[in-house]
Amino acid sequence: MFVEIIGDQHLPDAVDRDDVEELLEQTLGDEGSVTGAGTGDGRWHLDVEIDTDGQQAQFLVQRLAQALVDAGLGWVRVRPEAEDAGLPASALV
Repeated sequence: MFVEIIGDQHLPDAVDRDDVEELLEQTLGDEGSVTGAGTGDGRWHLDVEIDTDGQQAQFLVQRLAQALVDAGLGWVRVRPEAEDAGLPASALV
């Protein structure tokens, strides 16, 4: 399952995109990985591939959202492949 992590604003000064990527990698463990990244027009994104489907994939999406919220990044959008816009991480926990 593909999931896009989208920042519609700049990260706080103490955090960069590599920090968010590391957080996501740690959260996923062996069940997925960050496969790409990009920036532009004040936005940034990370591409995540989850190596499972169904209910387990939804559980991992919620774990990613919780990790973002715990890091003070609840405003970051989480967009699973089947959704058009995604939701803020804080709305998924």
